[in-house]
Amino acid sequence: MKNAKTHDIETDVAVIGGGTAGLNAAMGAAESGLQVLVVDKAHIQRSGAIAGGIDHFMAYLENGEDWDSREAYLGYVSRVARGAANTKITEKVYCDELPAAIERIESLGVSLRDPREGANNDFFRTQSMGQPGPYWINFNGKDLKPRMAREIKRRRCKVLNRVQVSKLFIHDGVLAGFTGFDVRNGDFYRVRAKAVIISTGNTNRMFKTQNGNPFNLWYCPANTGDLHRAAFDAGVELANMEYVRMTITVKGFSTPGFNAFFGMGCKLVNSLGDQFMVNYHPMADKAPRNHMVWAALQETKEGRGPIYMDARHLSGRDLQHLFATLGTDKETLPDFLTAKGYDQEGALIEMSVSEPMQARPSELCGSGIKIDENCASNIPGIFAAGDASDQMGCLHMCTTGGFAAGKSAAAYAANVKKRPPLGARASEKERKRILRPLQLNQGTQYNEFENIIRIVATDHFGPVKTEMSLTTALEKFARMDAEQDRLKAGDMHELMRCHEAMNIHEVAKIMASAALARKESRFAPYHYRADFTETDDENFCGLIAVSKGADGRPATRFERLDYAG
Repeated sequence: MKNAKTHDIETDVAVIGGGTAGLNAAMGAAESGLQVLVVDKAHIQRSGAIAGGIDHFMAYLENGEDWDSREAYLGYVSRVARGAANTKITEKVYCDELPAAIERIESLGVSLRDPREGANNDFFRTQSMGQPGPYWINFNGKDLKPRMAREIKRRRCKVLNRVQVSKLFIHDGVLAGFTGFDVRNGDFYRVRAKAVIISTGNTNRMFKTQNGNPFNLWYCPANTGDLHRAAFDAGVELANMEYVRMTITVKGFSTPGFNAFFGMGCKLVNSLGDQFMVNYHPMADKAPRNHMVWAALQETKEGRGPIYMDARHLSGRDLQHLFATLGTDKETLPDFLTAKGYDQEGALIEMSVSEPMQARPSELCGSGIKIDENCASNIPGIFAAGDASDQMGCLHMCTTGGFAAGKSAAAYAANVKKRPPLGARASEKERKRILRPLQLNQGTQYNEFENIIRIVATDHFGPVKTEMSLTTALEKFARMDAEQDRLKAGDMHELMRCHEAMNIHEVAKIMASAALARKESRFAPYHYRADFTETDDENFCGLIAVSKGADGRPATRFERLDYAG
């Protein structure tokens, strides 16, 4: 880029990823009075998984019911996320932070209260996903994201929008900083930081979608594993990477809505009209999400599809509330449902199972950078929060855990006397790597490369997998390595897409390696091994940790998790 500039920035705490977790992390770090920088590939006003809005927040409120307590919630985590959630971390980053997080959301001007007449300023709570009681607070979070963005600016955090971070730099075993580029003008950034918090979400666009459009996803298509790959290259351990996550969406329109449907009491039925969930789980349509998805896949596989969301028993008032709630996440979903004629009483709404993605196996944990109770990774100075970490997910933990990560990172940074050097030669080498696709006259288009990844991932581990399917996938991905150097970009947008494709490719290899190491099935279909169909708590109740081996390939180890009771 002829007119591109190089910017050198120094800060105390840098937050990479300006979604819910990232902005809460920035708030938490800013309370220390240190310099805080937020870097986002998009624009923090409307970026991340809740860019368009959100309608639910999980919380226990200590209102006297047996299920509505800290102890009951932790028991729920132990049952539903067994083998993936570390309850010691859950207590520290969620339970300890929960009351303040609820107050913080409402202080931003976003009410969590039931707006309906006669609600008496109470919370509108619903139950689904294996919960022992109605933990979900149903609310209108359409404007939550921009209000958080305004708050971090009010707290004097510096923001770099539309900058894609490309590499983390380590000096003498500790964080030195990172580099990135402006996805519109090609400006190159070298950032020296005492601490970074990675909050860039999970990895999407890795598997084929039902309609063939890789950007019509039920989760954020801009989450492409950018910092999973960068952290892995820097020596950071990842965990819970073997799981593919799927949900049940309206057929032809992949979008959030699972909790809204089941929270309002809808039922899944097959083409025979049977409420089939009673055959798969004792909680039927209130079962954990993975059981619902597994059942839907089996009903379709055995010829009893299509499946439907049965809303025939809902009153007109409840149906209206349901449609309004569904529009909170994606405004056009109610329009789609109306165009299909589903807005009438007595509606049977045709549903399907969504595309897989690399993400957490439960709403009660995460998938990504392995963190401790202080949200710290194994590399000093690198912290993580939200869906980019292995122990956080969903709005409730991104809000609580993000803030906790910010406080921990700031405490670490306050004790760092001098920022380590970034390394001029190494950063210049990275700048040349970033720009390489723009300099090629001939080569491979990013979308062709990315589509091959989707074909391999879907065919070999999305979601059913075996040792042969996984080793074959890794062999095919390895043959694609050289093609990364042939990716060609015609402009800055395509340059960003090239690097996203490379990152998806690398994360796919990490996923397949972790899945190969877990010789059992857990949270089926999120990790279903056809050659090891049973859950093996004796040998695999815990985390598969993945790090970069001496040969550059993923190396795994197992870390057991223990649960009370």
